Amino acid sequence: MKRSWLLLLVLFAAVLTVTATVSAQDSGAALSGVVRVGSWESGDALNAWNAAIASFKTANPNVDVQLEAVPQEYGTKLLAQFASGNAPDVFMVGDGDAAKFQSLGATEDLAPYIAGKNGFDPSVSFPGVAEFGKVAGSTYYMTKDYSPLVAFYNIDQFKAAGLDAPKSGWTWGDFLKAAQKLTVDANGNDATSPSFDAKKIKRWGAQIPDGWGDPLWLRGVLPLIYQNGGSLISADGTKTSGFMNSEATVSALQWYVDLFTKYHVAPTKQDVAAFSGTDLFKSQLVSMLWTGIWPLSDYKKATELKFGTVELPSGPKGKSNVLCWSGFALYKGSKNKDAAWAFLKHIATGAGAKEFATYGLTAIKSIADAQGLSKDQYQASVIRDLDNVKPLPEATTPYWAECGNKAFSDQFETVFSANVSIKEAMDNGETH
Repeated sequence: MKRSWLLLLVLFAAVLTVTATVSAQDSGAALSGVVRVGSWESGDALNAWNAAIASFKTANPNVDVQLEAVPQEYGTKLLAQFASGNAPDVFMVGDGDAAKFQSLGATEDLAPYIAGKNGFDPSVSFPGVAEFGKVAGSTYYMTKDYSPLVAFYNIDQFKAAGLDAPKSGWTWGDFLKAAQKLTVDANGNDATSPSFDAKKIKRWGAQIPDGWGDPLWLRGVLPLIYQNGGSLISADGTKTSGFMNSEATVSALQWYVDLFTKYHVAPTKQDVAAFSGTDLFKSQLVSMLWTGIWPLSDYKKATELKFGTVELPSGPKGKSNVLCWSGFALYKGSKNKDAAWAFLKHIATGAGAKEFATYGLTAIKSIADAQGLSKDQYQASVIRDLDNVKPLPEATTPYWAECGNKAFSDQFETVFSANVSIKEAMDNGETH
């Protein structure tokens, strides 16, 4: 009998121990304590943070959310905090640092939280956007905001050239033909005319990401590489050989280079510099612009500018796009993970996410629907193209910026500066 009671006492103690270790989130206990939040933002961008924190505090009055805004040297300070074990409980992350921070063991794997009692249904997010929070096969980040690339076009100039407005599903060939008709020299000849003078262009058909001269903005041309079935690095992030210098990648880059050097439909960096910071699309010196959604609000204020937006043209292998993305992480060394997760979920999927959606594109479909983005005359094309976004090379390895990207940029520049063929440049890039 004594042994039976002893066994029951041991079992009871074990139950108490397990019960004591159940998180406050799973037990329904009130959240409390301090949650430190790291951000690189400043100025008006902090309005969304303050509003999101206020709405969280209303539901969780015992949690003290402390915003630590570090607009200068944010990444350097964060790395130092990782090293000292004193980083914010929740912090912002740029897409270029996602793999690095995960490899350092600084970010909590969020998959168990998402699937837990106080998690959420992943289908609330746009699938392609949610993928940007994944590293090494699991979710380590939640989306704050992002922008895919989009094509702006001048409605009046398309009409004057006798061209139909570009539509979803247009191709590289359609883009080039339009750019040629829209590129005009000082004598009024378009780029299809035998009399066209490429040295006296008064309007270009298209401004595309970073022309020659300085290191290329890789994010801007990645869609072309993907649209042609190419890549710059293996999916496991271990090698660039056979990817950076593949026929698919090389031919996509050749099409891009030809827009400058063969067809003369896009302004080079030197051309752009000659206008001293002038927005060439807003000034109607280019008819199409290939960039992020960022200038939209400014263009809408320009009453003399009639414009539309459309998805990027599709290549030989179909549609592709990429994102410029930022997200939130939960610090692996946090001492208050229950409250930290609750706050992270609040700003990524809940009422807090609505505050950030007033400043940037949201990953939450219901918020986007409430804003009418899928029916908006400018944003609808952006939302449609989210189905076609693909991961970045940065997500495959923490060494991409220092190795792969530097080698690619340095060697690609020689195509213009030293008249090196793209194939030779990419062969040189993958060996560095």
